[in-house]
This record gives sequence, structure tokens and C-alpha cells, in this order.
Amino acid sequence: MKEPKDLQQPIPTDSTEEASVTWGEKLRALGPAAIVAACILGPGTITTVSVAGASYGFQVMWILVIASLAAYFFQRPVVKFTVQTRMAAMEGIREYMGKGWTVILYLALLLGAIAFQAGNFTGAALALNFFLPSISVVAWVSILALMALAISWVGVYKLLENINRVFIGLMVGAFVLTVFVSGPSITDIFTTGFSFQIPESNYWLILALIATTLPPNTALGLSAFIKKKYENDYVTPRAKQMTLSYFDLRTNVTITAVVAISILICAGGVIYGTGAVIEGAGDMAYQLTPLLGQYAGVLFAVGLWAAGFSSGLFNISVQPALLGQALGRSEESNAIANRFVMLIAGVTPILIIFLFGETPIQLIMTAQALNGLLLPAIVGSIWVLCNKRKYLGELANNTPQNIIYGLVMLMVCFLAIRVFLNIFGVI
Repeated sequence: MKEPKDLQQPIPTDSTEEASVTWGEKLRALGPAAIVAACILGPGTITTVSVAGASYGFQVMWILVIASLAAYFFQRPVVKFTVQTRMAAMEGIREYMGKGWTVILYLALLLGAIAFQAGNFTGAALALNFFLPSISVVAWVSILALMALAISWVGVYKLLENINRVFIGLMVGAFVLTVFVSGPSITDIFTTGFSFQIPESNYWLILALIATTLPPNTALGLSAFIKKKYENDYVTPRAKQMTLSYFDLRTNVTITAVVAISILICAGGVIYGTGAVIEGAGDMAYQLTPLLGQYAGVLFAVGLWAAGFSSGLFNISVQPALLGQALGRSEESNAIANRFVMLIAGVTPILIIFLFGETPIQLIMTAQALNGLLLPAIVGSIWVLCNKRKYLGELANNTPQNIIYGLVMLMVCFLAIRVFLNIFGVI
């Protein structure tokens, strides 16, 4: 197969050097990974972490640290591939493994997005319903989904980046402030949270908490947004772009960890031991209000709204790039095919909630099964790309990096096994 023109160019010798950057440049670089972090911190993650905290207190905090590290090493390889080759990971997969493979990956990702979009917008709607219960959840879902679709329809990357920066700031402020309101014991947090014990030998809990930080589309989405951010930048050397992109990734993975741990501390410090049951992300706001006062519930609801809306926005806005890269066509939002898939990702959740009141369980199970298969497939595909020394030169994976990514691959294979055992009722 003929290699793309960009990959036939010599690798610059400065590409592996650590570039010197200012703090102003670092702050302006925050963007692609912030969009991905906003996707990870959705209602699903909030629910999973809240249930874990309410059930086991601080005991699973160390697992969240491992989950954040797994998310970092899952996404890190696409940074160097994208910056060095000026191609997104999905494009690389298409070039090296064929269009048929990327079409399969994309269709599976789209179905997963459709299945989980209803949950994203429902979570955000429940948060708004906390403030204005007179407006129905269906109405809120419709309003939020159409707002996200409108933002994505415009197709201005800088607008998307700035909106997600705001959402990340809202989540950090809301959830961290909620922790301060809850007044947890610092001693208990460190002695219990890092005991490195598995509560009730619940090994599947570890995989569930890791899985919530590893949505299959995050690495491909990160790569697409990095390409978008720097596609018209012909001044900044690639070495500096690499340094800035790594800073963006490290910062936002850290933020993801801080927010998740804050939610765990809040649930573990306030809900754990009370007998209260957490069945969804919206329950936390209502449970916190009588225990900590109105402000705690308000803060949590604000954070939940930001989490749900930003996740829904990600799943719509990433479609043009992924579809275009999978097919080798336009990645612009105004292309007819791209607008069609954005409509599917934006309008389908409204129809699902209107018709069923919630996401049908069969659709969720299908999406979970696809995600269980997708994650190892995507990790394996990225692993192949990052070992292409002919094109990446010194940036190709070395032995330690291959060992680390091999561990990530092993982890996602266990996640896949867990998904299928859960679907077939074994666990």
C-alpha cells in the first residue's frame, strides 16, 4: 500500500527533543485533552464513582489513581503519532489497515455514541430538573441536545475548545467545593483510600472503575482534535507542539482524576454507612441536600449538568472528523455526510427518551458488547501505528513503552471479558 505523502518526508531531528515553552503557551495549549476529559467525566463516570463511594467509602480511591494512569497511557501514543505525522490516528489506521477496518470501527463507535447519548443528556437534564422541576426531563433533553447540535453544526474548533474549558472549570469548581462542604477526614482519606485492598474481593469493581475512564472513542477523538488545533500552524516547531500536547494531556488527565476522586470522597464521606441507595448520577444531588444543606446539592447538580452536556457535545462534535478520517473524505462539519451523522448523534437521544423514557436495555447491552470488542481493537491498532519506526523514527515505541502499552492491552482485554460475562449474566 502506498504511504501518504506526509509520511514519506524525513523525520526532523529535533522531533524528540524537549522543547522550551512558556506558561502562556502551555495555557493556550490546553484544549484537545480538555474536550476528551469532559467526555470521560460524564454521567456514567459520576454514577459509577458515586455508587462505589456510597458502597465502599474511600477504600477504592487507589483504584481511581490506577484508572487515571491507564487513561493516560491509553491516550499518550496518539499524541506523538499525530504531531509527528500530521495525521490523526483514524487516518493512520485507514492507511495501514484498510478502509474496511476503519468503517467497521466508525460504525461501532457511532452506535455506542447513540446508545450512551441519551444517558448523557438525561444526566444533564436531571441536574437542571433539580433547579426547575416544573420543566420535564424530556423537554430538558430536547433543549440540551439541540444546543449541543447547534454548537457542533457551526464547526468552529476554537469555540468547542473554549466551551469545554469552561465545562472543565465548572466541574472542578463544583465537585471540589462539594468536598470542602462535606468536610471529610483527611486522615481517613489517606489511610483508607490507599490501603490497596479490594473491598469484599470485588475484582470486577476495579475493572468497572477503570472502564469508565477508557471510552473507546477518547484516543481517536484526542488525535482528531490535536490535528484540528495545529493543522494551520506552520510556525510552531513540531517538537514544541509535542511538548505542549503532552502538557495538555497530563493536565487534563490529572483534572479527571481530581474530579473523580472528589466525587468518591463526597459519596464515601457523606453517603457511605447511611443506607442511602445511589442508582443514578442525579440521586447524589438529592441525597446531599438534606445531609449537607442546599449548597452541596446545588454544587453537585451544576457539576452533573456540565458533565452530561459536555459528554453529549463531544459525541456530536467528534463525528465529522472520525467519519471523514475513516472514509478519507472531508472532515469539515458542513459536509453533507458529516452533518447527517451529527444529526443522528444529536436527535436520536431526543427520540429515544420521548419514545421509551430511557435508553432501552437491549440498546445499552449491544453498545456495551461493541465497546468490549472495540477497546482491544483500537488499542491494538494504535499499538501497531506507534511501532512504525520507518515513519516515526526515534519516536517509535521502545521496549519500555511497548511493555506499558502491552499492560494496557492486557487490561482492556480483561475489560472485554468482564463486559461479556456481565451481558450473559455470569456476573
